Amino acid sequence: MAGEYLFLAPNRNPMRTLIRKLRHFLNGNQDSPAQAEEVVTVSDSQFDLYSQLIGSLIPYFNELTPDGKKNFVRRVHHFKTTKKFHFIGMEKNEDAAILISASAVQVTLGLKNYLLSHFQNIYVLADAYQMENDEELYVGHVAPEGIYLSWKHFMFGYMKQNDNVNVAVHEMAHALLYNNFFAPYGIDAHFRMNYEHFSTTTGPILAKVITHRHSYLRSYAFSNLHEFWAVSVEAFFDNPQGLRLNMPDLYMSLCRVLNQDPLSKDKILDPAYDAIPTHTPQVGA
Repeated sequence: MAGEYLFLAPNRNPMRTLIRKLRHFLNGNQDSPAQAEEVVTVSDSQFDLYSQLIGSLIPYFNELTPDGKKNFVRRVHHFKTTKKFHFIGMEKNEDAAILISASAVQVTLGLKNYLLSHFQNIYVLADAYQMENDEELYVGHVAPEGIYLSWKHFMFGYMKQNDNVNVAVHEMAHALLYNNFFAPYGIDAHFRMNYEHFSTTTGPILAKVITHRHSYLRSYAFSNLHEFWAVSVEAFFDNPQGLRLNMPDLYMSLCRVLNQDPLSKDKILDPAYDAIPTHTPQVGA
């Protein structure tokens, strides 16, 4: 379907869900204005709760400086309050809403506009699922009306490190691209400008893969340009050292477009959102 980016699941027993019918029932009005990207505050008790939960699953958060953690938690809280979480095949889960929000903030931490404000609805399914009239299994996908994630596979993505597979990061990368190029509001100027550089980087990489029939990235990356982007972002966060060592040009390009370097202490490269980061990440073994 045009406008949908699909991440295919491995062959597992499906939780059969008529997802297209459910989304029409649950959506409501989609044409609301963008939420303001404002500074929000959290109480000490909220900060402690969020920090303990996020830090128990997402190593990236534990690597942040104290100020970085405060900023991260504020963004997570703000993101969560701007979304409607729909739980399908499972009980309402506040921890899941916080952790899914944290996965979005992880991808967008270097950007000014981080709310993915086009997407008001996030659908959390218990396991892999099928869509109507479709034989494939999905563990997540992004469609114009919402972000869909299998909670089981969300947890797998963070519990198993360094395999370059993380469904939450993958789908948030798709949502970020959609929000900046296909949605009417919530655009981040830094991201749009630097994504053009990323696009020019992909040509030589794809040509090399076709020639040598081998790549550090998993083969799904070469389904199309949108999947190349999402799989690259997965590797960038799941095993940044491996990506930097094996595909340094791609790693540098992702640092630029996302305005962060996962291997640096401060993560954020340029708080001023210049087109070219003031700190250039070092590439090498």
